Amino acid sequence: MKRNIFLTLTGLETIAVGFFLLIQRNILLDDHNDKVMHFVHQMGNSEWAALLIVVGTAALVIGLLNTNKYFIQTAMLIILGGLWLAYAFSFTFSDFHFGNPLHLGDLLAWFVFLQITFEAYFGEVR
Repeated sequence: MKRNIFLTLTGLETIAVGFFLLIQRNILLDDHNDKVMHFVHQMGNSEWAALLIVVGTAALVIGLLNTNKYFIQTAMLIILGGLWLAYAFSFTFSDFHFGNPLHLGDLLAWFVFLQITFEAYFGEVR
């Protein structure tokens, strides 16, 4: 049951961040002179926000229905871990590139990634 609650809550977090990125378009700033920063900026567009909403909804449904056919919970943890790691790096890189101090969102994204990693490694396998 522990993993199902974790997937449900992490799915809700992911959906919330997706909707936040749909509303707030200026979270990840752009620098056309730096190709890496221009790529990082693309992670704040509506397509990536929609991906967060879709993956979060899938995690929410998997967690609520207690589905583990074909190791879907493990696969969802891997997908969530990859997404949250990408966003944690993007938020942090954006802050460092533009000379801003680290924001609370950076720290929270890193901790969500760490929670997913610990759940994938130490969580109950069904």
